[in-house]
Amino acid sequence: MLAKKSKDSKDSKDSKDLKDLKDLKRKSIEVGGRIGILGGGQLGRMLALAARQMGYRISFLDPSSDAPCSSVADKKIVANYDDIASVLKLGSRSDILTYEFENIDVNSVIALEEAGHQVYPSSYVLKTTQHRILEKEFVRSIGIKTVPFYPIYTPIDLEKASEEVGFPTLLKTAYGGYDGKGQVKIINLEQAQQVFNSLNHRTLIWEKVINFTKELGIICVRDQLGQIVTYPVTENIHVDNILDTTIVPARISDNVADKATEIARKIAQQLNIVGVFCVEMFLLENNEILVNEIAPRPHNSGHYTIDACVSSQFEQQLRAICGLPLGSPKMLTNSAVMVNILGDHKGDRFFGTTEILANDNVCLHLYGKKKAKPKRKMGHFTVLSDSVDTALSIAEETRKKLCWLESKYRRKVK
Repeated sequence: MLAKKSKDSKDSKDSKDLKDLKDLKRKSIEVGGRIGILGGGQLGRMLALAARQMGYRISFLDPSSDAPCSSVADKKIVANYDDIASVLKLGSRSDILTYEFENIDVNSVIALEEAGHQVYPSSYVLKTTQHRILEKEFVRSIGIKTVPFYPIYTPIDLEKASEEVGFPTLLKTAYGGYDGKGQVKIINLEQAQQVFNSLNHRTLIWEKVINFTKELGIICVRDQLGQIVTYPVTENIHVDNILDTTIVPARISDNVADKATEIARKIAQQLNIVGVFCVEMFLLENNEILVNEIAPRPHNSGHYTIDACVSSQFEQQLRAICGLPLGSPKMLTNSAVMVNILGDHKGDRFFGTTEILANDNVCLHLYGKKKAKPKRKMGHFTVLSDSVDTALSIAEETRKKLCWLESKYRRKVK
């Protein structure tokens, strides 16, 4: 009887698993479905373009009336991310929802979920990854190393952090901030106290400044059924805390690439994420890898996938959240280099398009932003080549051919 009971229990569990699998399959959003996006920046725009190609309709919510996604989407809602009524209005227009960046109000995602709307990644994923302390505590809890850190809630914590973690350090806001915003390099306790006071005693995180040989990244995607696909590890170069260049594949050993890939897969499983995400890492001299951040959405370092891979990160996001089979991350070329195009103070008109596109190896993407503010991401270009060295050389030559000027001027390119 015990054996029969055990078998009956197993059969019951198998039946439940099959039912769950069918339920998941019924969540598929077929072609012609409605995708809702919280955020209408360049990531939302590129996601919308991929959705258009796949036959989906797009609505989005963004505080800006001229957000880059505006020219691509079917409908837009101009509202703040914490405007619950407007967020729920977006939900009513959508069969499935996602977000293009993590600095949105998690309560809005929770409100959507409580109203019965499907949002991927979930509010749990967003809450974990948008808060630097929770994020690093999660990573450590699953046995993955991070940079040494200490949570800062009170002035007393500053003294404890200086003793346990030491200097130099980066004092960062626990919530919000990107591209270097919301962080200050600290070299002594007095300076740390001044920064803490200037930020009105907000929750901060004290992170040890470490010497690393490379900054690495990996784009990973997990679907509703738990299937995982990873792209090649990238080598990322930052200038003034903003991503400048992404090199793929990274110039690292196979062993390091395997370790980085395994870290991303483990995070995907333990975080139970559905959708595309990026893990940013530091590679140390001894080939040890430390996780820096998790971005729960398509990432700047994955833009090369649009031109260099069978399925782009944006197509994968749609496949994952819509319950479709994941695509192939296979590269169509041996190597690629992606370079960000940033604004400066010299003007709002972009020049150099003709010269740049004269090279068959270069793919240009502009985001349709009207103002080329200093350090604002205005576009990117990707170089495809048989070797990293050649791609880097072409990228540097391409940089010289682009510029921002007032509309009445046109630079002569030799």
